[in-house]
Amino acid sequence: MNKELAYYYNQKANTMLEKGNYLNAASYYKKAISLLPDDPMFYHNIGVCYMLSEDYEKASTFLEIALEKGIDLDETKLYLAHSLYEIEKYEDILSLKEPQDGQNKINFLIIKSKAALKSGNNEVAKKIVSHLKMSGYNSQELELIEKMI
Repeated sequence: MNKELAYYYNQKANTMLEKGNYLNAASYYKKAISLLPDDPMFYHNIGVCYMLSEDYEKASTFLEIALEKGIDLDETKLYLAHSLYEIEKYEDILSLKEPQDGQNKINFLIIKSKAALKSGNNEVAKKIVSHLKMSGYNSQELELIEKMI
């Protein structure tokens, strides 16, 4: 019964999230968490709500919990890196496990290279930029980061 109710709250929250009603969605995700605290997706979802409402401190807290509870979504890692960058926790970004592939990985590595620069780890930034270029990726942002190293 609790499990069904938790998923009902999650679905209700998802609908609110899609409509841009982030804070009400967060309250329903919290209800789902109270009934089924081990489901990492609820923590991911509430983290997304807080990230979209630009409360990056809360977003990073819930996204970290989602990862600790075993979620393995590339977007969770990307959203956590983005949230940590926004609250200037650059060193924390450097220790995150990167997404496996695709655009999430590229975006994550760009955030990580900027965090490395901000924290004075130019060698790390240089390695990331080199890796991205060797993989065939190039952009104005990447060229700008390379010039800053």
